[in-house]
Amino acid sequence: MPERPDNGSSQPRGALSSALRDALQFDRRAISIQAGLLAAIPVAGVLAIGIVAWSAVAGVTMGAGAMLVGIAWRVGGGRPPIAVLAIDASLMAISTFVGCVTGSLPWLHFVVLCVWSLAGGLLVALGNRGGAVGTQSIIAFVVFGRFSQPAGPALGLALLVLIGGFAQVVFQSIVRWPTPLRTQRGATADAYRALSRLAAATAESSTLPAATALDAAQAALSSPMLFADPAVLTLRSLVNEGQRMRVGLTAIHSLVRRRQADGDGGPDPPAEGAERILALTTEGLDLAARAIEGDRAAARELPAQMDRLSSDTAEHALTPDASGMVLSRRLRGLAGQLRAIGALAVSAGQASGLRDRRPQARTNRPIERFKSGVGVLRANASLDSPAGRHALRLAVVVLVAELISRHLPLSRSYWMVVAAATTLRPEFGATFTRGAERLGGTALGVGLAGAITVALHPAGDVTVILVGVLAWAGYALFPASFAVGFAFITAVVVFLLNAISPDTLATAWARLVDTLVGGALGLIAYAVWPTWSESSARNSLANLIEAQRAYVRATLKAIVEGKRPNDSEIRVLSREARIARTAAEATVAQSLAEPATRRIDADHSQGMLAASRRLVQAAHVLRLDAQEEHKRRPVPALAPLATGVDELLATVDTTVRAGANGVQAGTPGPSVPDLRASYDALERAAPRDADGEALLLDLDELVDAANGLAALAGLESDDLGSDGSD
Repeated sequence: MPERPDNGSSQPRGALSSALRDALQFDRRAISIQAGLLAAIPVAGVLAIGIVAWSAVAGVTMGAGAMLVGIAWRVGGGRPPIAVLAIDASLMAISTFVGCVTGSLPWLHFVVLCVWSLAGGLLVALGNRGGAVGTQSIIAFVVFGRFSQPAGPALGLALLVLIGGFAQVVFQSIVRWPTPLRTQRGATADAYRALSRLAAATAESSTLPAATALDAAQAALSSPMLFADPAVLTLRSLVNEGQRMRVGLTAIHSLVRRRQADGDGGPDPPAEGAERILALTTEGLDLAARAIEGDRAAARELPAQMDRLSSDTAEHALTPDASGMVLSRRLRGLAGQLRAIGALAVSAGQASGLRDRRPQARTNRPIERFKSGVGVLRANASLDSPAGRHALRLAVVVLVAELISRHLPLSRSYWMVVAAATTLRPEFGATFTRGAERLGGTALGVGLAGAITVALHPAGDVTVILVGVLAWAGYALFPASFAVGFAFITAVVVFLLNAISPDTLATAWARLVDTLVGGALGLIAYAVWPTWSESSARNSLANLIEAQRAYVRATLKAIVEGKRPNDSEIRVLSREARIARTAAEATVAQSLAEPATRRIDADHSQGMLAASRRLVQAAHVLRLDAQEEHKRRPVPALAPLATGVDELLATVDTTVRAGANGVQAGTPGPSVPDLRASYDALERAAPRDADGEALLLDLDELVDAANGLAALAGLESDDLGSDGSD
């Protein structure tokens, strides 16, 4: 885990210690015996078939293809991402062919290797799966490039890699849906458990776990399926209701926090009533999750729980002030949602038989996803991007390692290049963590292979069995510990090669030496040519503000015009703001794990994240009020304030992106609109009814959060004091 920020007082070695601690972590809960077995079966299967039907070389080549595709799945854990695995197998086959046919022309081989490494390194912009695919493409190019062949034999070798890789893809495609909608029901139930935890949390708790679980459920319901039953539509409705509920719970927590902050310390009936209703909501969502999974006892109990919730909501104490009325309205809406969810959960948990299942159309839109991925790669094809800088460094290091390895007296020296390439990561902590994991895992794996060799002297069928058992252990343990999983995979590689060249101890020793040299080269390269995350963290904070600005602008525009926000549009903007927040929190945490002299300022970054949370919570409340079914009148007097908020957030975005160092340097930043003056003008013009009072209350929170962001960015406004407070 990243070390706790200490405002720059710790020494740089603290970041290295943190990286090493991460490398030693072992999460027993992440072990999956079943998934490990499913990933190992194709590896042993194609190895055995290849040896029997063709030759040991063919079997080992297919086994290597299946092994690498299995790694692309198991390193990240979860369900097998079939599309990613298919792309991985295809790109490895292409890399094998290109590496083989260019191997006889060193100058051309090196030029293409640079291009391949640039493209493979850039794929980290698509996330961990993209990074794994890019790295394995480089591995295939480097390894098979040492065995130069004419076009015909090179194509045959590439086909063997493709067959092995697609054996993994086809096998996982067949076995990953053992029961109709079991996985989809489980993902939806997990999302409702996350919502239950959100209901029981505080206003300061992150909504991201619930959002991530809902996204996972939506992805499970959007993946291509051969058969489905009518319950899939019910599950999708539950996910949609869950997305609305996440926003509603956020708004309720925000309203309760405001009342508690504004109170005089005495009892607050609306807030106390809200706590009771949230407790009942927590229980109801837990029951709904169990009912979705088919728990009949929970399905029977769920209606009674919903009745208790409705009764308690009806008795909820009302107060004449606007805050109490808004809170009561939100709680009544929550109770209505839960009644609908209760009925849907019971229906979704009722399993259907084969007669009810029918072919289902694809809903994952691969073309749109492909275009989106290309857009991400284009945006990151620059030295201003962490992925772009990583790609350039990776290309240089791979080329240098390739040149060095060809002049060193090392057996199978391509492993040195592979170790250098796989050690490098875009981030400081990840590079040194992965380097420690690979070096430690290789040492353990070589020791394991040596011990097995001395004890068993394996050959023939015993080698195939050993490969299967070791692959099973490695795949099962990868999500728990990369180092331990990689130790078993190292042993798999050693015994795969034993099928071709039965000198296991020499192969194991060569693997260890090459990996140590290559891993050290990768770590030295990063130490000499580091890239720090401070700039990326600043940009991610600016991207967060930009996304929230679009969400706030659309919400306020609807209120000004007296119209309901477009549901699909506002949902997309809300999701983009949440994704931007996830990215911001991740990059800030990444920067805080770096040496103290290089990391982003902890107080400033955490303050920005906290103020942006308040801003989006206020926007959620305004959005929910604007989406109420009853007719609303336009509020043209809000337009100046809405424009001011938009301008202020745009200036904050620009300032943070540029560095936001004005406060530290004592240099005043640009001025921003006086939001408090615009708010006061609106307050004088707003009607004194329930809707008007509620709107002013929500806008007051929005203005306060926006001004807090401006103060943290070092911006000045007439309504901000020297401490940045109202």
